[in-house]
Amino acid sequence: MSRLHPVRASLLASLLGASLLVLGGCASSGDVDKLRADVTRAQQTADQAMKAAAAAQATADQANQKADKAMAATTEATQKADQANQTANQANQTANDANQRLDRMFKKTMMK
Repeated sequence: MSRLHPVRASLLASLLGASLLVLGGCASSGDVDKLRADVTRAQQTADQAMKAAAAAQATADQANQKADKAMAATTEATQKADQANQTANQANQTANDANQRLDRMFKKTMMK
């Protein structure tokens, strides 16, 4: 949106310069009226561009908020997956430990 301000300013300055040039010479009232109409149209065009830029910025802000929410959800899901992985690793280790104990008990029984 900040890019439109210099464009608007230069457009208005150009129109002002053109109006001074026309008014400085032998301008008829028809020329002045035409210049005023041109300035009005230019202002309307600049206003429309500003509105469009503001709408685009609002859309971009909304998209950014949605992306932030998605990133937060992804981070939360990753943390939960990490916790589940840790729990599974602990369960696996517990199962391995139990298997080793059972294997030792079986070997002791077989030795008797």
